[in-house]
Amino acid sequence: MRGLICVVSAILSVAVPTAAQVPPFPASFHAEEIATNGATIHVRVGGKGPAVVLLHGYGETGDMWAPMAADLMRDHTVVVPDLRDLGLSSKPVSGFDKKTQAGDIVDVLDRLKIRRADLVTHDIGNMVGFAFAALHPERVRRFVLIDAPVPGVGP
Repeated sequence: MRGLICVVSAILSVAVPTAAQVPPFPASFHAEEIATNGATIHVRVGGKGPAVVLLHGYGETGDMWAPMAADLMRDHTVVVPDLRDLGLSSKPVSGFDKKTQAGDIVDVLDRLKIRRADLVTHDIGNMVGFAFAALHPERVRRFVLIDAPVPGVGP
């Protein structure tokens, strides 16, 4: 029995701290639920200055951006949505094509009265950001893609 307790303790000591290490967003950030075309997008917003949108990857949430958001908020309005079906955003039965998800970002920015923004995207967020930039180039100031290719676009 003592051996089992040691094994379980060892497993928990590795697994639990990993989940517990997600830092919170700064207290000055606020959260909103924004209705889009078929979904409700959970968005965290904070800071002042030119807007930057941070899009997370597959299986992640906007929480991954908390450390960067804390730094960027000094001179940017930071917008951090959870993509549909992930995190605290709604779980619709459809609308997972990147064009629809790019529309979610348009609706979020419109609701926040943000006309143009920088995009910083990761993993599946790259594809959503790419669709957003391709469909609405006038709304993108700069675009940074991190850690994953965009299907159909060469290296």
